[in-house]
Amino acid sequence: MYEETKMEKLTINLPPVELGRIDILVEAGYYHNRTEFIRAAIRKTLDSHQDFIDSQIKEYQKIFEEDKQKKDKKFVATFSMGVIGLSKSHFERALAEGKKVKLLVIGLLSIDKEVSAELILKSVDYIRVFGVLKATPEVKSALNRIKNESEKNKENV
Repeated sequence: MYEETKMEKLTINLPPVELGRIDILVEAGYYHNRTEFIRAAIRKTLDSHQDFIDSQIKEYQKIFEEDKQKKDKKFVATFSMGVIGLSKSHFERALAEGKKVKLLVIGLLSIDKEVSAELILKSVDYIRVFGVLKATPEVKSALNRIKNESEKNKENV
């Protein structure tokens, strides 16, 4: 379904007894190490919920496709699964065209360091990242403000 190109570190806290049970399986050769066990458990859980995940993705794709089909085209809508990098020019181009940016990423969104929080606040209407967002702390803060405002607006509708 997707290609694993990069790994992100995830820290979890487990009770000692659960950790001991994992170690028994590792020692018995069921898994090479704790990481392999945890990744297998995560994959199994994701697989068991795949129908729901697929339906959510289709729903998001539908919303973004509807935005692209609109004649007024007030937005530059970007839906991405995988790894996407955006530079300053992406946001500046939208502003120059009198449009706002809508972003939905499932995977990793990387925003160049040259992009300012001010530019983000002027150009982004909506953002949702399921996965990892790599950006400067100022840009992350600006994006969180936008996300919180759009969620607040959704509640008021």
